[in-house]
Amino acid sequence: MLFGTTDVLDKTVKYANNTDMRVTGVIKDQPANTSLRFDYLMPWSFYENIDGEARNPGWGNFSFLAIAKVNNGAKLDLINSKVKKLFNETYTDQRNENFLFPFSDLHLHGEFLNGKSVGGEIERIYLFIALAFGILLIACINFMNMATAKSERRAKEVGIKKTIGATRGSLVTQFLTEAMVLTAVAVLIAVAIVEATLPMFNNLLGLEIIIEYTNAGYWLGILSVAMLTGVLAGIYPAVFLSSFNPIQTLKKKTARARLIPINLRQILVVTQFCFAIMLIIATLVIYKQIQFIKGRPVGYNINLLAEMPQNGELHGKFELFKEQVLKTGAVTAVNQASRSMTHVSNWFYGFKWPGMEKQGEEIVFNRLETQYDLVKTSGVQMLAGRDFSKEFASDSAAIMLSSTAVKMMKLKDPIGKMVTLFDNKLKVIGVFKDFLWDSPYHSGRPMVINFSKNQGGTINMRLNPANSLSKNVELISTVAKSINPSYPVEIKFVNDLYNAKLQSEKILGILANLFGGIAILISCMGLYGLVAYSAEQRTKEFGVRRVLGASVGSIMSLLSLSFLKMVFVAACIGVPLAYYLMNQWLTNFEFRTTISLSIVFISIAGTAIIAFLTVSFQCLQGCKGEPC
Repeated sequence: MLFGTTDVLDKTVKYANNTDMRVTGVIKDQPANTSLRFDYLMPWSFYENIDGEARNPGWGNFSFLAIAKVNNGAKLDLINSKVKKLFNETYTDQRNENFLFPFSDLHLHGEFLNGKSVGGEIERIYLFIALAFGILLIACINFMNMATAKSERRAKEVGIKKTIGATRGSLVTQFLTEAMVLTAVAVLIAVAIVEATLPMFNNLLGLEIIIEYTNAGYWLGILSVAMLTGVLAGIYPAVFLSSFNPIQTLKKKTARARLIPINLRQILVVTQFCFAIMLIIATLVIYKQIQFIKGRPVGYNINLLAEMPQNGELHGKFELFKEQVLKTGAVTAVNQASRSMTHVSNWFYGFKWPGMEKQGEEIVFNRLETQYDLVKTSGVQMLAGRDFSKEFASDSAAIMLSSTAVKMMKLKDPIGKMVTLFDNKLKVIGVFKDFLWDSPYHSGRPMVINFSKNQGGTINMRLNPANSLSKNVELISTVAKSINPSYPVEIKFVNDLYNAKLQSEKILGILANLFGGIAILISCMGLYGLVAYSAEQRTKEFGVRRVLGASVGSIMSLLSLSFLKMVFVAACIGVPLAYYLMNQWLTNFEFRTTISLSIVFISIAGTAIIAFLTVSFQCLQGCKGEPC
């Protein structure tokens, strides 16, 4: 993008518009699913010149990621025991779990407790695998139900084949082969559908999923699932159909009540409805959890709050930029800070305060460095005290604490107390309400905000609501360009940055809706087929009832009653199971919603209504207002 070609070795680029750097290599673009993404790499020796903290980070500094290549991954436990020993012998201020962890596992297994991986994104993979196999099982149940329901049509075939010497084993093989062939055709159709819809799917979820058709493992996985599906769907119909007695089948004495195992088919239908109810509950719970997290108070006003990086001249001429941009009327308040409000993330140890207990040494605090007008610009809520002010010269040595920090420090009447931050004595002038600076799924963590005249990085701006958004952006850009012409103007809206933190749950909700919809559709298709066959077998009965004066409604009630009973039984099984499983899923969230009775009622009522409408539609199709 910089040069328009990859033939750039030994060419020069200017860093921060003041340092010439020579290009010594070109790196292939990282895959979309890479966790550690970057645009360029620079020598650590150069980074030490532009970031003072990098020169001597110390053992207690966790601002930088350490990556090590080990000779033998099988000996990782032994290596980690030595790492832990080295760290605790060198850094004695705190005792912590420090260890190496396989980088390839970090994305899916990135949640830790006491130095052990306790899960992460892998739990969502397991969730969707379970949902996928649930849908596959529903489809298999449909196949088994329809295959056994149509058994009378193949009874004569079985009778003739057995009469001329076919064994039961050969018949089982034949019917299983038929199921496997159907599965193979389904796989080909499924691959074509996936290939056609993958771009739309990626666009919907904001992903870049690709199918590696040259990967043997991919085809092995598909083949395994296809074989499992074929065997699962075909084994019972094969065993059932091959069990017919040839004499009875040829004499058409295949009594339906004896040949068709109604009880087992009912069990299969109940199982199908059970999965449908569970999927509906899961979808509703996931949606409710997402809305619950979305509705959680952010702690500051993210609407009409914008930020831009404080690059180049904007760092040294912040006061000039602030003065000029306020004059344009595009903003009502401006503030500079060391980090974005949505991602503060500057952890440190060693904070000291009056009456600190021994356990206080183990508390890890987060820090934001800022200047005047933080509260006015961001809308952070003060619980006690005040914001930094030019009216108080002593505020250059002042600090504010979050409500969680005050609780963990066990400070009473913190305003006016003297605390120590990196050997600097600071006066507490305010206590602010915790705000969501990192993940909306976690509670407030102890944070301090100290005054810094020169420590910038991000400019926060409260946009003027009297102007249009485009006008405000245009005015800000004009001022920024006039002061800092060598850098592009990058204005970001904080509400967009915050919503991006909910992206993973948004994807989860979309996928849950898709899975739930597919499960319900497949259930309806299977139910429609069973009702159609049931109506076909009872045509004479329904005709007699119509001649004797029965209405279509009464016949519909007669036909649907048995299915609605199965929905009720399925609800008795599926609701407790779904309640337990979704409660387990919700325990992964520190802030979580509850599974209300309304969700249970909607899932049962929805399933019953869908079943009733399916039965009614088929019955109307069969009768069409005339005697059947």
